[in-house]
Amino acid sequence: MSTATRDTTCLHLEPREVFAPDAPHQLWRVASGALRIDSAPPDEANRFVRLALPGDVIGVEQWAGTNDHLSLRALIDASLTPVEASGPQMMQVLMETVVVAHQRCREVVTLRSGPVAQRIKALLLMFAQGRRAGSGLVADCPVPYLADLSDIVDAAPETVSRVLASMREHDFLQDRKPQKARFSSQALKGLEMVAGMSAVRPARKLRAVPA
Repeated sequence: MSTATRDTTCLHLEPREVFAPDAPHQLWRVASGALRIDSAPPDEANRFVRLALPGDVIGVEQWAGTNDHLSLRALIDASLTPVEASGPQMMQVLMETVVVAHQRCREVVTLRSGPVAQRIKALLLMFAQGRRAGSGLVADCPVPYLADLSDIVDAAPETVSRVLASMREHDFLQDRKPQKARFSSQALKGLEMVAGMSAVRPARKLRAVPA
């Protein structure tokens, strides 16, 4: 799908839509949603690098003139706003971006190592940030398609499906659809690992809090 702006300041992307800015050196801030950033060298398969979440600034690599070949694609509905800064403001933006990029790269370690259930738990909690599900209430939270979920946590789709089914069985997830999960982050944080990557169990019996 082609990108389309609904107003003069915000760019909206649908799930799996590739972010291709018209201006090569324009910086953008993620206002809502999430994007995946892949390393995409010519003639090579794309490899997941990190996520871009609300508040993150993207496009610094192109602005700085690096040789990085990156591909950016929306995981869920996303909105971006242009970053207009110069002089000291631009320096502040760049410093902020370096700090956030370091944090996102550290998060990748959590998303791609350890039991699969733990990785999925970490990813769901990241998507819940800033939403009602992140406040402890049971609420709907947009999530990527299964193929993207499994790719991000570096696990087979069948394994991810088993983990999600187990989470539902133990009431960590109230519901899951292709692009939506209903849960409370407070309940999800109570998830503990047991033997087997795709098994979960409750730390204690939890009661869902009404939305």
